[in-house]
Formats: sequence, structure tokens, C-alpha cells
Amino acid sequence: MENIKKIINKLRCLKCKVGSLDVLDSDNIYCLKCKEEYPFLIKNCIRLIPINISEVKEQIQEFWGDTCIQWYEPIIDKLDYKSYVELLNDLRMMFIKMEHLAVTEMKLNEIRGLDVLEIGSGGGGHSALFQKFGANVISVDITPERALSTAKMLSFRDGKGVAFVSDAEMLPFKSNSFDIVYSNGVLHHSENTELCNSEINRVLKPKGRAIIMLYSRHSAAYWLNHLLKGILYGYIFKYPEDQMLGLVTEGKPKYTDMKNPITRVYSKKQIKNLYKDFKIISLRKSGFTFGCLPLIGKLRNPLLKIFGKTPHPGGALVYGSGRIVNTKLELYLGKYIGYNWNIICEK
Repeated sequence: MENIKKIINKLRCLKCKVGSLDVLDSDNIYCLKCKEEYPFLIKNCIRLIPINISEVKEQIQEFWGDTCIQWYEPIIDKLDYKSYVELLNDLRMMFIKMEHLAVTEMKLNEIRGLDVLEIGSGGGGHSALFQKFGANVISVDITPERALSTAKMLSFRDGKGVAFVSDAEMLPFKSNSFDIVYSNGVLHHSENTELCNSEINRVLKPKGRAIIMLYSRHSAAYWLNHLLKGILYGYIFKYPEDQMLGLVTEGKPKYTDMKNPITRVYSKKQIKNLYKDFKIISLRKSGFTFGCLPLIGKLRNPLLKIFGKTPHPGGALVYGSGRIVNTKLELYLGKYIGYNWNIICEK
């Protein structure tokens, strides 16, 4: 409860849009103006999302809830403090080897004491890493399962981190609340990415930074994998591009029949237009492996294992299992044909 009270001044009511929130009791917080109530799911996780959401958002919740159960719950349910510390250290080392957004654009040694919001927190590995380096972390995810996983991760260290079930298109925070908004591979799966960016701009403090990863259109993964699948399966002739890409990316459901509703890709020109209301500080491409290529991609991991490459244990917290990290050649090629746009923008 204390951790909620410390960040309550950043919250605003979703219903009336102006009312401040306060703790009502152990089960709810409420709006001081319109009296709307929002329930605790666990002690550091609150549902701050409208009761009635669009059908697309319900589909997003269903699909990504399924993947959460597949990827994160088996790991997080078995975590104790010792294994949490070990895996978090492994995660940082893996990210360094991958030249990942979370350690390259996000300068971990410079975030102590800063107010950081993560949008789309998944299993909570990124938020927990930022918490380890002293940031005041608040995490949101539209999927209840993922927000709960993040809340559990954040509770291991000092109990100060808070996670919300919230919609990035309608953030439950007052304007000018955060030094950094971080989002890795999430906003391109939202119903309205432009509206998400507008909300990010609103909640950032003046000169605050948005550190974001979105998928690249001009990449090997798009042209040689996802688009080809869309053509071969006939999806490209039946659906808009974002729906077509959703059907061929992000894995398969296991516990439901819901497939990924939306995936978007962006050219450099589209990225600059998407963030026209920000000052773009840097724009870097990464995220290529030979595994994304058709046919020969299946040989990547077996061949690398022959040469002594083994899955890095740091993958457990963010991918659900170990991952063989990018080779030096893949890192080099990623600068040109990588799937990830790594973006730093300033308000």
C-alpha cells in the first residue's frame, strides 16, 4: 500500500479526466472528484482501464495474455530472490551482447532517481532491470496477466515498483509526470499507435525522453519472411497490412484460438512522421539474425551450437527461455537490414 501512496500524485481519473486519485481501502483506489473506483488486483497492481474497451483491444488482451502464460508464468512462478538476482544480471549481460535498446539507448547508469514509465511491460524483466539501477519505475500493460507478472517481478527487490492494467491510448497519469517513457516492441501492436505517442508526449516532463523500439519495414524479416508468408497464405489479399502481419508474427496461441490482431512496420520516413511532435535525438537499426530467413533460418541455431554457441540464460526473463545472441556478423548486418528501429525522442 505504501508504494501506491508514493505515486498517487501522478494518477488521474480515466472517467472524468481531471480528478486526482487516492486510496479508498485495501481493495480500491478512487477519484476524489467523480468517486469512480479502481480495484487492486494484488498489492502493487491496480486495474486502471475502462470497463468497456473496443473489440480489438479485447483481442489484444486475449492473444498477449496467452503468450504471457506460455512465456513468463512458468519462469516467474518458480522465482525466488536468489534466482531473480542471477537472471536479472544475466539479462543485462545478454542485452549488452545484443546491443539492445534497454542498455544502449537506455543509459542504465544515468537513470537513478528518475521517474520511468514502461509501456507494455510484458513479464517485467525490463522494468525490474531499471528498478535495479535505481529508477522509480511504474509499468503499464493492457493485458492483466502481463501486468500481474510485472508486479510480481517488481516486488522482489524493494516493493516500490507498481504495475497497472492500463491502455497506452488513455494513460492514467497527469501531464508532465515522467522523465523517461520506455517501450520495447509494443506500440506497433496497439490499436492506434499515433494516439499512444500523443499520450507519451503528454505524460513526459518538458525535455523528457521517449525511448522506443518499433519494427522496421525495410528489413530482412519483413521482406524475406513476413511478407512472403502473407503472400503464400493469401492473407495479403484478404486483410489490411497490419492485420496480415499480425497473423504471421509473434508466435501461435496455445490456450485460446486468438491470433495476434495487429503488427505494424515503419520506414524511416514513416518513423519521422510518427514522431513529428518530438525532437528525434537518435534513430538506430538493429535486430537481425539469420534465423529470420526462410528455409536456411532453421539451420542457424544448430550450426551455431556446433561452433560452441549456447543459449544465453538471460533470455529467460524476456523470452521465456535462453536465446543464442546475435553474432558479430548479424550485429553488423542489423545496422542495415535489422527489424528494429531504436528511437530516442525528446519532448
